[in-house]
Amino acid sequence: MAFFHGSKQLWQNNFQWYNARLMSRDFPDWVQVEKAAAARREFAGTVPLGRLERLVGMIADPGEAEIAFELRFAHDDQRQVRVEVHVTGQVPLVCQRTLSVFQHDLDSRSVVGIVGNEQDAGALPEDYEPLMVSDGRVELIRLIEEELLLGLPLVPVDPDSSRMGDDDSSGADTHRPFAELANLKKARDQD
Repeated sequence: MAFFHGSKQLWQNNFQWYNARLMSRDFPDWVQVEKAAAARREFAGTVPLGRLERLVGMIADPGEAEIAFELRFAHDDQRQVRVEVHVTGQVPLVCQRTLSVFQHDLDSRSVVGIVGNEQDAGALPEDYEPLMVSDGRVELIRLIEEELLLGLPLVPVDPDSSRMGDDDSSGADTHRPFAELANLKKARDQD
């Protein structure tokens, strides 16, 4: 979620303040991972949820909704390319309890290790999510989509919805067809 004040764009949720004229919302489609890590490149901005094709069918109609992101490329101590990925915003989901659309607050972070083969992926530290690239380039949208997919709940449930049978008034009106039989049995056992 982005807020503007004059020419400055202010970010919430741990995003830094920056001057909107100096930092563009545009970002490259592809980056060379080694070059980006060597230069410690950082990309931040927002992207429309409708542009993220892998989310089609997993989220409700996104309309004009956008998700904020930060990507930080670097090398770790073993010279492994790593990307710190952070996405935040609201994602429209369909509640599986009520089948109504609700806004899910998303704030997801992970560290992605970019590798060229499965052997290198197996050698990554445990806290890295592996991402294999064959040509040394990565599409930034792919990193954002992956993090969103990791941050979505398996079964979306609106936290404001109530479970079936949780109503306080439901107990008084419940029809109990065998209650009379239980009363007859108690009376017979007492005799």
